[in-house]
Amino acid sequence: MKFQILFLLTFLTFGYNSQAQNKMFEKEKKKAIEFMESQIAEIYNDQFKTEFIGTFHEFGKIYGFQFYVVENNEYPIKVEYNLGNQSPFEFDKQGFEKEYEAIKVKIKASEQLEKDIRVYFPKARATSNRIENRDGTYRWVNNIYSAKSLEKEKEKTFSELDSLCSLLTNKINENRVFFNVYFPKENDKTEYTDNRFSFFEFDNFNQKHIYHYRVDFEKNGKQFEITNQKLYDNLNDEQSESLKESIKKWKNKNGFENWEISILTESSIERDLEFKKFILKSSDGEKKFGFINLETNELKFEK
Repeated sequence: MKFQILFLLTFLTFGYNSQAQNKMFEKEKKKAIEFMESQIAEIYNDQFKTEFIGTFHEFGKIYGFQFYVVENNEYPIKVEYNLGNQSPFEFDKQGFEKEYEAIKVKIKASEQLEKDIRVYFPKARATSNRIENRDGTYRWVNNIYSAKSLEKEKEKTFSELDSLCSLLTNKINENRVFFNVYFPKENDKTEYTDNRFSFFEFDNFNQKHIYHYRVDFEKNGKQFEITNQKLYDNLNDEQSESLKESIKKWKNKNGFENWEISILTESSIERDLEFKKFILKSSDGEKKFGFINLETNELKFEK
């Protein structure tokens, strides 16, 4: 009975504290919303409206409030704004407008990149983002979804892409430009109409490509030169587990029962796309490297 009473008191105390905390959150949230709405209306009239997203909090303490500041038009620009929880509230007009202008530049550059790249990839989607470096300089990061599969004669594709990207650097004033080109497993004929930035969000985009080609350009004098080329693959969990299961069957039949399997990440543009590299490792550190065919699960090993 004693423990039941103690449990009941603990439950009631927790419930009371939780209710009190919720009331406090709602009160602070209301104040933050009213402040943001009044600031946006006062400074920008009807140009923008605000949308409350959520609260930054930990252990019952609120550290800030997250908002979208959205243009009042048919195709609005949406700026994420974080309001610090302080008294009195302060709206960072300069910081907001800097972010707003950066997003406008990003949209315009992305539209142009997509238009340019569709000469080569008719169904491509693209984003272009000017990112500030720690030293105050900027770099451009361009993401391109080709909607076209990567052919086995990849060297020809990469050569054509390098030439095309090199031409695109002629429009760039910064000293560094990165191109990330993504290839699906099969030609993608889908007509995408959703927001291009939502399209490239990880959870949505990660399922759409199997290869990722990266080429970096850096300005040497007045000309850009290629400084880096990488090719990554993007196997999903199901594909990786299937490969591991085939390797496991082989090792159990060939005296490697207790050896660990690891699928390796490769980045060489010269590697054979039909095979994926893996490693078997014994408990005493001995290693055995091999390759498994992505279609047939055929295994071969380095000598």
